[in-house]
Amino acid sequence: MALHFLSRFRRNRAASNLSTTERNIRYLYIEITFASILGAIITFNSAFAVHLGATPTQNALLFSAPALLSALGSIPAARFMAHRRKRRLWLFGSLFLLRAGYLVVALMPLLFPFNTAWFLVLWIIALNLPTIFFTNGWTVLLGEIIPEDRRAFVISRRQILWSVGVVIVSWLAGQWLDKVKFPTNYEIMYAFGFVTVLGSQYNLNRLTFSEAQRQSISKSTSKDVTSDLIVPDEPVKMRAPIARLVFNTLVYQLGLSLPAALFNVYYIESLHTSDGWIGLNSAAASAGVVAGYFLWERFLRKRSYGWVQRRASLFTWIFPCTLAIFTDLNVIMLANFSVNVLHSGVDLSNFNVLLDIAEPHERGAYISWYNAALNASTFVAPLLGAWLAGYLGIPVTLLISGVLRLVGASCFNVLRIDDPAITTMRT
Repeated sequence: MALHFLSRFRRNRAASNLSTTERNIRYLYIEITFASILGAIITFNSAFAVHLGATPTQNALLFSAPALLSALGSIPAARFMAHRRKRRLWLFGSLFLLRAGYLVVALMPLLFPFNTAWFLVLWIIALNLPTIFFTNGWTVLLGEIIPEDRRAFVISRRQILWSVGVVIVSWLAGQWLDKVKFPTNYEIMYAFGFVTVLGSQYNLNRLTFSEAQRQSISKSTSKDVTSDLIVPDEPVKMRAPIARLVFNTLVYQLGLSLPAALFNVYYIESLHTSDGWIGLNSAAASAGVVAGYFLWERFLRKRSYGWVQRRASLFTWIFPCTLAIFTDLNVIMLANFSVNVLHSGVDLSNFNVLLDIAEPHERGAYISWYNAALNASTFVAPLLGAWLAGYLGIPVTLLISGVLRLVGASCFNVLRIDDPAITTMRT
């Protein structure tokens, strides 16, 4: 499938009359194909930490501490980026710093032969500092360079390309890790991930867009082009739709993230799985994402994003509950595939609802509020999950996660976000 998309782009290269929008979309497809390789590799961060001796609490910090940094930095970073006239350097430079940091991850067992797990956890947490600048600005940029009537299709295709890459690389990486001696297997894998992700950086830098973030026009807006700063218009106000989205996301994400640090611990220590099976399970999850985007994309041709959001979120409790009850690895993989079909619907609808309820000059603020809520919940939940697992055990904690997911989904259905008018989706 990925080869089909890329061959289509190569045929288009001969066309000299491609619009800026078409070229940007092509680059977005190509870059995420390269990015998916490192994306698949870093899904093994938790397993790497466990093999190095990380405790459940240390593993929980891998998920919660980066979220705390994002929660605290999201709003200030969005304001900072909104004031930059030249955001390309900040966006793609910060992303490159994150990716280059995985070269250091590859060297961790050599640099720190003692207490390696602690140093690995602390370094991966530190790597998330540059992403504070990238995450908010990137979502704003996608809202600008992709036309509204094509947004759902393009985002869906990007996620399909990402997931296909993750499926293939996760499976291959799992086989590699099982056949090569530890920790050499992980060291080579992370180094390979950094080299290949340079293809993503190259194509990101080929994107054409306005350097200054879109601002509403008023007499108070600064027109000083000699400075890198933009004086913004009047402050953005919290309106009812974004308030509901932020609250619903806060509750729902708590259920999603509660067992995040426990999965690999449970797989390795309780179910005694290999790295190969973990890679296969990750591939099954990504295959579910691919299937899900095709499925929900069809619904969005006739339904609103809010409709998909309310229905896809209702059944994501199935995975933690299945994991708590069953030990058959095939049943677990099937449940992981199924829940990711649903996750893709929630993610696709949340992204588009967020962009649709905001005016262009509000997007930076709205996205920062949404990300702050998302990451605040992601910070608290894994630590709470590790604490609960210590007292109640992992299976009970998984059941609690299922209940919280259902409560969060109920919030989406009761505290409904105003549905924007349905836009005919164009490819």
